[in-house]
Amino acid sequence: MLTRRRLLQRGLTTAAGFSISKAVPAMQQAMASPAQVRSGVKLTPYVDALPTPPTIRATGKPNEIIDIEMRQFQQKVHRDLPPTTLWGYNGCWPGPTIEAESGQPLSINWISKLPTAHLLPIDHSIHGAESSLPAVRNVAHLHGACTMPDDDGYPEAWFTAQGEHGPHGSKFNPRPSAYPNCQPSTALWYHDHCLGITRLNVYAGLAGFYLIRDEVERALNLPQGDFEIPLMLQDRLFHHDGSLFYPKVVNGPKEHPVWIQEFYGDYNCVNGKVTPSWKSSRAGIASASSTQLMHASTICDSSTPTLLAKSRMIPSTCRPSSRSAPTAVCFLPPRTPLPPHRTSRALRYCRRLL
Repeated sequence: MLTRRRLLQRGLTTAAGFSISKAVPAMQQAMASPAQVRSGVKLTPYVDALPTPPTIRATGKPNEIIDIEMRQFQQKVHRDLPPTTLWGYNGCWPGPTIEAESGQPLSINWISKLPTAHLLPIDHSIHGAESSLPAVRNVAHLHGACTMPDDDGYPEAWFTAQGEHGPHGSKFNPRPSAYPNCQPSTALWYHDHCLGITRLNVYAGLAGFYLIRDEVERALNLPQGDFEIPLMLQDRLFHHDGSLFYPKVVNGPKEHPVWIQEFYGDYNCVNGKVTPSWKSSRAGIASASSTQLMHASTICDSSTPTLLAKSRMIPSTCRPSSRSAPTAVCFLPPRTPLPPHRTSRALRYCRRLL
């Protein structure tokens, strides 16, 4: 029997479906992927060795504080390119890998020594990127960490090298930021988190690894030291002079003259090098691209079967994705030995990085 309530429900459902169907084409047009933009230079892959980011290891002393500076610098990203001007934590891209022990708190004093002019074009029509705000402003966020709100890198808790700060800077951005490290062993990453220009600041180079260690991980007898290399994957566009290329809007609405809906670089960078070659037997991977989805493959050298001899990053088919937050994973070569009683722990360890 068709009751009055069911009739009204069906009518509302039909009306909603009709409205959505009419809105979908407009939404698709507004959010369509921009035309693929290419770098102005052709670069040969696998000619540079994979660099390893410097490591800062916490000592575990009470009330330990580490100073990390954000600086502008130049770095060779490929053999055939002039040095590229970048921003980086402690003057390197990616920033130093910070290693801490689970259960041992660590504080970090994030210091800005960046210039007042930004490296990349800013769209001032975006919320949080108004022209009344300083062009260069930063706040660091430890992605995936268990922290208190005051230390989490609130997007409006930005500050500048000149002492300016955002509307919530005095409350949410104390210096230094405290990280309790109350998590099992895991791979995290830190990056800039400023409202309105996060994508630009990270694109300029402000990102790095943060590893938490514990006894469970050490008991797995996984490769370590020189045989464990963090891999930060990012896509980029470059000009002939080596400078970063960040395109302006291609097909977006006139209200946003610079912002692009999705960014796809045509060169995949690993640890600040364009498609480098590398050897390792354990790697933690962070995909720190803005939009690009990546498929990782390895080319094994038969002379060293237990090592990964080369890494090749293959860009996926360009398609819209709602997943903008980078993920971290861990993989081991097939021949890496693990005692049977430790296998399940190893799997749990790797799942925690997903």
